[in-house]
Amino acid sequence: MKGPARALRPLFAELAANARLRWGVRLILGLLIGYVILLQSERLAAVRHDHDAVIERLGKAETLLKQQNAFDLLAPERENHRKIESMFWQAETEGLAQAKLQAALAQLLGNLGLINIHFRSGSGQSVPDLPGVWRIQIRMDANYRPGLEPRILHALATHPKKLIVDRLDLKHHSKREAYLVLIVSSFFVGLTTEETS
Repeated sequence: MKGPARALRPLFAELAANARLRWGVRLILGLLIGYVILLQSERLAAVRHDHDAVIERLGKAETLLKQQNAFDLLAPERENHRKIESMFWQAETEGLAQAKLQAALAQLLGNLGLINIHFRSGSGQSVPDLPGVWRIQIRMDANYRPGLEPRILHALATHPKKLIVDRLDLKHHSKREAYLVLIVSSFFVGLTTEETS
């Protein structure tokens, strides 16, 4: 304690002797205290604003719950949710999702007369900001008879589950033979992955 006290003695002596220095130190301390008070008042205003917003939401919720038909109001929303969810493919794992997408494409386009159909698994990624929704991709290569292009496009566009065509290459080798490269993705729900476990 003696060391710091000795070091501060000249400072205190200078403060006692110099009135300008005393006023300068007081001004700096006043500014610091004012800044701390300003920060604290801003923080309190933000907390008060959040509190008021929560109280307002709580009041709206209580008003809705007091209505006799409060749960009837949710019925249309639940029905909309069911309709939207029915547009998504369902699968338990990414492998099963790939298999379902492959089987759907094989059935859909195999009926059109495509031959030498070959599938390759693509990527599977969770959709940002949509928990539980995954985008699964698959690639299909096949040979086909030229002239089937409108039927292929129509079959992809009118499939009951949503199919997103990421890439479609149609190459004519001759008047009798053409080659198709198709990369399709779709959205799946219900996947159990390490992220959802």
